[in-house]
Amino acid sequence: MAIFYLVKKYPSLPLSQIGLIICLISYILLTAPIENHHYGSFRNILLLTTDLTPLAALWFTLDKLEKNFKLIEQPKWLLMPLAIWLITLVYVFFILNGRSILHDVNHAVGIVLLVWTIYLCLSEYMDDLDNRRRNTRLLITAFCCFYMVGLVSFEFLYQNIRDTSTFGLVNAFIVFLLVFTILSKMISAKAPQPSAIDIESTLDPPLAQNRTKETIESAQLTQLQKLMDDGILLQQALTIGRLSEMLDMPPHQLRQLINQQLGFSNFSHYLNTYRIPWVCKQLQDGSKKHLPILTLALEAGYGSIAPFNRAFKVKTGQTPKKYRDQF
Repeated sequence: MAIFYLVKKYPSLPLSQIGLIICLISYILLTAPIENHHYGSFRNILLLTTDLTPLAALWFTLDKLEKNFKLIEQPKWLLMPLAIWLITLVYVFFILNGRSILHDVNHAVGIVLLVWTIYLCLSEYMDDLDNRRRNTRLLITAFCCFYMVGLVSFEFLYQNIRDTSTFGLVNAFIVFLLVFTILSKMISAKAPQPSAIDIESTLDPPLAQNRTKETIESAQLTQLQKLMDDGILLQQALTIGRLSEMLDMPPHQLRQLINQQLGFSNFSHYLNTYRIPWVCKQLQDGSKKHLPILTLALEAGYGSIAPFNRAFKVKTGQTPKKYRDQF
């Protein structure tokens, strides 16, 4: 009933979010202090959807972090094994009633998926310029780290305890707190937060305030552009925090400036728009033919050759060597 209410109330709710909610509801129902025989055949459905929680969490994460992500559009080499595994799980839970080594194998797969989910959330956390998405990364990581990974490990180690009514009650309460906290944060993140200019608009005309805001942002963009032109982009390990110190502005404000005014969602992508053209000029210079590409990459501020090669190919459609050979 809760699912039908959510779909009716929020028709645009993503399928990934609905799937995760179904898995969590199934888990709470399954861990209730009720004897297994009272569930009947419905218990197999709950077992299946509960074991799919790590997969649902990964799907939810990809949907939140990657723009226009669609599961159905992923490569066939990824979708085919996924479909085969899902069919296998249906067989395990509906035919074998969960009594198979594959059930434990799925727990191990769940841990791998959760670790992968955490990696996706944290790997680009520092470069993410969308403050709302940064908060989402932390919330998902906390959910996986402090509850789900511990839960799957707990099932491996203490199978005789997890069926007790005490564990079921405590576990359901923890799930409730985690889900309530995450949903509250997500709802509050969607609500527009009043800025200092919004608050002061009650005292000054809105038009004047808008002009003041535009003037401030214009000055900040000019200052940022000057730093880039002065070559700060070539500094290795340049972070949003270091750049904000040079501009004497809070990191979150700089993220918002680059994100909303310049249209970049990732700090590294922003730096690449300056670094790659700089490297291209060096590669076009015949007097620098003797310099290894690695040297140029390091001089451009990259810490290693791999991220440079990826960024260069994305920007130019060619490898650095092939690009240099044209001149």
